[in-house]
Amino acid sequence: MRTILIGDVHGCDAALQTLLDRVRPARSDRLVMLGDLFDRGTTSWEVFGTVRELAEEWGERFVLLRGNHEDYLLAEKLTFSQRALWNRVGRKATVRSFREHRERMEDSAPWIREHSVLWWKDDGLQAVHAAVRTEPVEKNDPHTLMHDHGAVLENTYKGPLTVVGHIALSVPTWFAGDRKAGVKLQAGEQRPLPERGVICIDTGCGKGGMLTAMIVEDGAYRLESVPEWVKRPGT
Repeated sequence: MRTILIGDVHGCDAALQTLLDRVRPARSDRLVMLGDLFDRGTTSWEVFGTVRELAEEWGERFVLLRGNHEDYLLAEKLTFSQRALWNRVGRKATVRSFREHRERMEDSAPWIREHSVLWWKDDGLQAVHAAVRTEPVEKNDPHTLMHDHGAVLENTYKGPLTVVGHIALSVPTWFAGDRKAGVKLQAGEQRPLPERGVICIDTGCGKGGMLTAMIVEDGAYRLESVPEWVKRPGT
């Protein structure tokens, strides 16, 4: 059984569809999405439809992590500064995408609230959207799991290997917790899983970058990336 982890989609449905076509998830696989489904890209409505179909098809083998953009959407009340920040990082694109289909972005919130979680772990591997400060992962507060930048910008985490998104990088990168520059990882190469540290697979989809998947099987992994501007399969 493979575990397929997919980085921040940010409203890029064609990239998501193409990446899924490339990695070809099977019913025996597990699919873990790292959150930040919406904002920035122009097709957040389509992404929502794709993700709901995945959840229905994969059932318990589908995991959706809650990112900071989901947190903004699900918040009962945002401060003025939080609302301004959300607008700066792409909220209006999502509003526009849903309106084009005569729907409201806010109507997606109940489904996302019901189907998203803050962390996931199994078989020695764990994933969160943003960062981990302490172990076990469930002892971290929600802000750390959804908003913290430390896993990448500080590179001090030395706990069990954790896959994250949240910080857009040019290529997937492993951070060993040594406060040094991370190790850039190339797509297509089969590598043994590190035991510790953080691998970030947010590669800037929605910012002109790539959407990346990490495919884990038998203690090894490989990476697949597609550009956000790719055409949707079949078009």
